[in-house]
Amino acid sequence: MEKFENVMKYLKAENGNLNFLGKIFEICIIFLVAYLFSLFISFIIKKNLHSQSIKKHNSYMRIVTITNLFIKMTKIIIYFLAVMLTIEVLGFNSTSLFATLGVGSIAISFGAQNLVKDVINGVFIIAENQYSVGDLVEISNYQGYIEDIGIRCTKLRDFAGELYIIPNGKIGIVTNKQRGDMRAKIVFPVSIKEEPKNIIELIRENIGYLKDDDRILKGPDVWGVTNNTDRGYEITVAVYAKPGEQFKVEYEIRQKVVEAFIKNKVELPIVKAEVNQC
Repeated sequence: MEKFENVMKYLKAENGNLNFLGKIFEICIIFLVAYLFSLFISFIIKKNLHSQSIKKHNSYMRIVTITNLFIKMTKIIIYFLAVMLTIEVLGFNSTSLFATLGVGSIAISFGAQNLVKDVINGVFIIAENQYSVGDLVEISNYQGYIEDIGIRCTKLRDFAGELYIIPNGKIGIVTNKQRGDMRAKIVFPVSIKEEPKNIIELIRENIGYLKDDDRILKGPDVWGVTNNTDRGYEITVAVYAKPGEQFKVEYEIRQKVVEAFIKNKVELPIVKAEVNQC
């Protein structure tokens, strides 16, 4: 107790109020409490978010998007209150100070038009559920997976691992490739020497097992000969898969058919190189 009183002597002035060092100490305590409280809120929310019961929900990624936004807004409110308390500790009247800043904000409002546009568009993106965290989308010629959605910007990571931070105000047409049944269309070129019926039957035999795959919603269907070329023909396979699984299914079909072609010595069209004589 005596040690505490000795410490307080260094933090208080003669009149009993906090001196400059005491105010700095109190401000540090305020922001430490704000930081710990924001961590606690984030921990509790994310712990419930990762529960198995919520993960089984059909709108899980939508829940993740809104939850992440809620955590960010909560942190903003907590630190805003911390700033308000700091202003009071420094001896300023926060109400009159913000009233004064309100007059000055009119002068800079024109310079913040892009920020306002970003925020408004961000609200509509989230409210209309245009896309969620984890969705495969194409925005402004950038294609990749949504990593984070904020009020001001959207973070998109492409297949090369590059992260694009796109202001919400600049987001126009969005192609969401993660909604609804996703189709994979694969075309196999074959030599004109091969009998089409035999090739179609060979493909069906090697990919037929996918009909019982949980990833598949419809198919795979072998359409047949869909195009004729000067050196052969093309056979097309189509399959509908769950969102996000269409690429893996496509790669698997390609591999199975190539292995079958090699095993059965199926000939492919010969590509002739043209030599220009000078």
